[in-house]
Amino acid sequence: MCGILKKYFANMYNSNRMGHAFLICNSNYDNLKEELSDILSDYFFNGKKINIEDNPDIYIIKPEKDKILKESIISLQESFKLKSQINENRVYIIDEVHYMNDFSANALLKFLEEPEKNIYAFLLTRNLSKVLPTIKSRCQVLMASSDYEVDFSIFEREDINTAISFVKCFETHKEKAITYIYDFIPKKLDKQNIKNMISIIKYFYRDCLSFLLSKDLCYVKDFVDDINIISSKNTIDTIVNKLIVLNKCENMLEYNLNLNLFLDKLIIEMGM
Repeated sequence: MCGILKKYFANMYNSNRMGHAFLICNSNYDNLKEELSDILSDYFFNGKKINIEDNPDIYIIKPEKDKILKESIISLQESFKLKSQINENRVYIIDEVHYMNDFSANALLKFLEEPEKNIYAFLLTRNLSKVLPTIKSRCQVLMASSDYEVDFSIFEREDINTAISFVKCFETHKEKAITYIYDFIPKKLDKQNIKNMISIIKYFYRDCLSFLLSKDLCYVKDFVDDINIISSKNTIDTIVNKLIVLNKCENMLEYNLNLNLFLDKLIIEMGM
């Protein structure tokens, strides 16, 4: 079966939602090297089979003694100043990106904020909670696997019930769920409440994905009946697409937004 990460990129490519920077969680370079090689070959190097560790247009940074220093980022930037004479696209991979400190992160930010055409970032981490928010908010956050523990005690039980009730409403009404949204959230919108709701919905769909892949549930095990029902209405591809949209919208919440328009956009894109 195709790896989950490959599914993400296939869906992003087919729906024209491919970004320029990807934060890939729950794994590291050594575990993902083969899958990354296939992804880069298929979507970034025109289907040409590549050697990920012997390609002049792929730059790999790994931590040294649990540190990623500013000098490594500067070296990367210097290397990418010249146009490639071989491939149209260039890629840099930073393994265990949570080992970046403020200095190395700030050196990387301009690359992420003002991306040059045809330059793509793959940032890998096994500890999403320790990735600096400034980095996280500028990437599409993808999970290499569903094996990621979340402390659901941070969410109120009522909020979990409400979020899952909204998912069931959305799966029934699709884009028309816009007309029901204020049945599930206060009319006076609060950004943190919206963040919590999106997080719960995202983890619920991840468990739906695990269910379809015949894997153990990781997040909302108490809602197995709901997971069964929602999974029956979806395929692996449709759930992956919803997760891509949720990840993108979750990152957008870091910026100042009209929350009403934001919710409309979220529901419309999830229904596409």
